[in-house]
Amino acid sequence: MSTVRLRHKPQTEDEDAAALKLGPEFNNAGCLLISEVKYLLENRDKDAPDTVVYNKTLDYVKMFTKFHSTETAGAVREALRREPALTQFETAQIANLCPADVDEARSIIPSLVKIDDDKLQALLDEIQTMRKFQS
Repeated sequence: MSTVRLRHKPQTEDEDAAALKLGPEFNNAGCLLISEVKYLLENRDKDAPDTVVYNKTLDYVKMFTKFHSTETAGAVREALRREPALTQFETAQIANLCPADVDEARSIIPSLVKIDDDKLQALLDEIQTMRKFQS
């Protein structure tokens, strides 16, 4: 009779975007705004392959981009970068979703509870103003 040994698998941490646990592959990854992805796709090398995936991705970013110029997207990123408590993921989510107020922002990005209401609202107002007056 042979004995079967059961291996104990190391416990892996569950992924939870609300707690900013995105998995090990995202620990040091940068996050782009949809507007930045749109710029990169529209300005790709002319000899890059033209595929169905590329075209669908371009259609998607054109539909959901919030900032139509690289200057505005850069200004939004810089405004959010001034808040040291924000992670790259939170910065990208705020810029991509453009919540209007603190309650909306925290309902879609729960990790924002760490930022004071007034400070967060001031950031959101600044982004809304940039969005409204972009060229």
